[in-house]
Amino acid sequence: MTTRIGIVYCERIQDASCVGCSKCYRAVNEKTFAFEGMEDDLQVVFKTSCGDCPGLVLPRIDLQKVVLDSLDTGFDAIYFGTCVKKATALMNCPMNLEGISAKIEEKFGVPVFVGTHDY
Repeated sequence: MTTRIGIVYCERIQDASCVGCSKCYRAVNEKTFAFEGMEDDLQVVFKTSCGDCPGLVLPRIDLQKVVLDSLDTGFDAIYFGTCVKKATALMNCPMNLEGISAKIEEKFGVPVFVGTHDY
């Protein structure tokens, strides 16, 4: 079985300290950190930014869903990248991760996880 995931990255950090989300892809491909112990095959079906501060992540995920629906696929889980986790914890990012995660779970019916790796 394949678990299809979407990754949300921080608009301001992505190309500054983690070019092209390579650390997230490595964690997915090697099934380390947030993906450790997962038996399913993992497939990243989209990545999108948070929408920059203060964040427009819901419309971005909604647009990704429209595109994926047109391709007859979908997503099974959403992961906020470690960059988003760090931005909210250390850099005064205004995103309420707990609140937005609950809204995403309610709207799209998929689990949301915060953090992808510890590189």
